[in-house]
Amino acid sequence: MALEDIPGQERAAALLRAALRSGRLAHAYLFVGPSGMGRLAMARELASVLLCPEGGAQPFGDAQGKACGACKSCRSLESGNHPDYYEAGVPEGKQELPIALVQMLQDRAAVKPFMAPRRVFVVKDAERMNQEAANCFLKTLEEPPGGSCFILIAAGLWDMPQTVVSRCRVVKFTGLPPGRVEEVLRGDGLDAEDAWWLARRSWGSPGLAVGFKHIGLHSANRELAEKLLALSAADGLALRPAEAYGLTDWLSARADDAAQSRPQARAALQELLECAAVFYRDLAALAIAPGEAEVFNRGLEERLRELASRCSVESLIECADRVFDAIERVGANANRQVALDDLFSQLSVISDHCRIGGAEPS
Repeated sequence: MALEDIPGQERAAALLRAALRSGRLAHAYLFVGPSGMGRLAMARELASVLLCPEGGAQPFGDAQGKACGACKSCRSLESGNHPDYYEAGVPEGKQELPIALVQMLQDRAAVKPFMAPRRVFVVKDAERMNQEAANCFLKTLEEPPGGSCFILIAAGLWDMPQTVVSRCRVVKFTGLPPGRVEEVLRGDGLDAEDAWWLARRSWGSPGLAVGFKHIGLHSANRELAEKLLALSAADGLALRPAEAYGLTDWLSARADDAAQSRPQARAALQELLECAAVFYRDLAALAIAPGEAEVFNRGLEERLRELASRCSVESLIECADRVFDAIERVGANANRQVALDDLFSQLSVISDHCRIGGAEPS
C-alpha cells in the first residue's frame, strides 16, 4: 500500500508525499478528522516509509512515498514487532490519555533507534490528553529529540490545547461523498440498499461504514425501526413501559452480540442508540416537510410519513434529544441498564403530549 491508496484522502497523501520528496518532514504531525477516515492507516503507512532504510531515494523512502516491504525493518513492522515503532492510545477502561503514557514515550524517544533510521510514535485519541499530559508532551514538541517523528491522531482541533496544535503540522482528513462510500461497500459484498443506508449512516466515513457492516448495524437498524414503529403505531409515539423495557433488553443483547469486550459493547450500544435518534430525525424531517424530506430509513418512508403526520415537531425533536443524552451517559460509563430504562421512561412521558393538539405535561 502507498499513501495515496487511502480512499478519499488524496490531498493528505499529496501533502505527506511532498514532504517526503523534499526531505522537509515535520517532527510532529496532527492527523485530524472523524473516526474511520483513514487517519490511523495513513499514520501506519507513513511510519512504514520513515522506518524503511531500503526504500530507494533518500532521505525518506522512494519518490512515491512507499516502503520497500521486503527489508528487515518492513518485515518487523508488518509482524508488529518493530523496536522503533510505538503506537499508543487511551488505555482500556480509561477516559483520558494519562501523563504516564506521555512520559513513557518521552523516555523511548530519548534512546537511539535500534533498527531503523529513526523512531516513529503514533498517539491515538490525542484530543483526550488531560492537561497534565498535554503540558508534559508540549516539552517534547518544543525540544524534539533527534531521529524521532510523532504522529498525533485526533477527532478535531477544538479539544486540543492550542500550544500543542501550533507545534504540529496539521493534516486534515475529510469525509467521502456517499456515492464513493457505497462503492467501497459494494466492493465488500454488500447489496445496494444496505450500502446506500450505511454510506449515509457513517457520515462519509468508509472505515466506519465497513465496521458497521461487520457488526450488522444495517440489519439491527431495520429491526429497531420496526420495533419503534410497532410500539408507536397505535397512538402517536406512545411507548408503554413494559414494551419499552423489552427494547432495553433487546438493545443490550444486540450490543453484546456485536462486541468482544465491554468497551466494544458500549460503543456498539451508542451506535444502536444513534439509530434510534436517526429514526426520530426522520420523523421530524417528515413532519416539517412531508413532500421534500430525504430520510435515512427510506424503505419505511410511507409508514414514517403517516406517523409523523400525527406528531408535533417539538416532541419529535425532544425524543431525539433524549436519545442523545442517553448516548452521552453510556459513553461516560453509566450503568447501561439504568441509562436505557431512564431513556424509555422519558420517551413514554414525551408521548403524552406528542400528538398534535395533545395535552401538555403538567
